[in-house]
Amino acid sequence: MTNPTTTTTTTRRVAARRMTTAAVAAGLALGLTACSTTGTTGPAADDATGTAKPHGYVEGASEAQEPQVRLLAVSAAGETAVHDLLSGETTALDDVEAPEHSATDGRFLVSSTEDRTTIVDGGSWTVDHGDHTHYYAAEPRVVGSIDGGGPVEVHSSETMTTITWPERGEGVVLDRAALGQGDVEETVRIDATVLLPFGEQLVAGTDDGVRVLDADGEPSGAEAACTDPAGGIVTRAGAVVGCSDGAVVLGEDGETTTVALPDGAARPTEFSARAGRPTVAGLAGDRGAWLLDSREGTWRLVETERPLRAVTAVDDEDEHVVGVDDQGRVVVIAATTGTVATTEPLLDPGEQPLLQLDAQRAYVADASGQQVHEIDFADGARLARSIDLAAAPVAFAEVGL
Repeated sequence: MTNPTTTTTTTRRVAARRMTTAAVAAGLALGLTACSTTGTTGPAADDATGTAKPHGYVEGASEAQEPQVRLLAVSAAGETAVHDLLSGETTALDDVEAPEHSATDGRFLVSSTEDRTTIVDGGSWTVDHGDHTHYYAAEPRVVGSIDGGGPVEVHSSETMTTITWPERGEGVVLDRAALGQGDVEETVRIDATVLLPFGEQLVAGTDDGVRVLDADGEPSGAEAACTDPAGGIVTRAGAVVGCSDGAVVLGEDGETTTVALPDGAARPTEFSARAGRPTVAGLAGDRGAWLLDSREGTWRLVETERPLRAVTAVDDEDEHVVGVDDQGRVVVIAATTGTVATTEPLLDPGEQPLLQLDAQRAYVADASGQQVHEIDFADGARLARSIDLAAAPVAFAEVGL
């Protein structure tokens, strides 16, 4: 298995940018044509075989009728494996460098040391087109690595994947189609502490505030003031960038809204939520969690008995919020009623929680027990099962979302 890197020349990067722009335009036109049909026929017949490709076709992947949910985990020694939640099978992948930090976009798990960043493809993902959804599965694999490391964030659209190292104030844009085929093709690097793909544009949090950029990193749209940008997420309602006094939300109409926190409130520096939902969660210091409704432009404080160390928003009918507290317990709050449920301690209190969720379950990685615990958050934080892994997970992702 090859591990391509981004040690390309300036000429190659310029060429990659041009190719990416053309591919995006062609892909957008093709996607609009294919997804506007009411039947199952999408693009034209393959020239070599004369066989019509199905609607939603992605090279090398199969399309399914339901999410192909998998758990992707890396041990402290770099052992990497993917567990298929549908079949129950676990597959070992190539080892990676021992991870110190990690993040996921729902398909790729990005882990990093202080010097390098590695990308692992979980091989399953969802494409949400609003009125319909595609579910894909392909072979999981270690894709490659990029020079440079430190704490890392990753976000993706259908055409771009952004990887950001906030402490270094640097982000990179990768061609997502190439990444899905096993190639790391860097298109541009940008000085930013937050970098989000938003349609065919980028939203960057920099020393100058929040700015909209084109795919080549050039200013192309709205700007907004934002002191010390940290933490970003793309929701159903827009792109969110955290600021020292609140957040900036960029809507699909290109308008920016500043949502201020109460004076003196502890700001969240990371946001997490179920994929495709408008409400996101972030830590509120020792008081619990903040919920930001990116559509309505409002904050809500959800207080907890113990400080939380990780939190995410389900944004379902009961407005469930799932967190892990400083005693290693999973805490579930129904914000509509204020009902609180907790598990027994599932993690060592000093262990940094790795928490993921979907519409039905939450998953928390347990490095001390070599397990991932599955929690039914809608059933009183019930421990549904514990999934044994070959090695203790220190980097973890639920993919296929």
